[in-house]
Amino acid sequence: MLMALFQAPPDTTGYMIAGFAVFFGVMLVYLVSYFVRFKNLRQDLEVLQEIDSEE
Repeated sequence: MLMALFQAPPDTTGYMIAGFAVFFGVMLVYLVSYFVRFKNLRQDLEVLQEIDSEE
């Protein structure tokens, strides 16, 4: 009975590592998306400037 009071807490290290992996994975996807959109925005700006200079 007394040994039941001194049980070790459950090992949740795997869940912590999985949580960090998901978090950093989402952040990586967000950053890649951000840079792709920024590159497309620069291309659109160049096209608009080219159209404006032709007129």
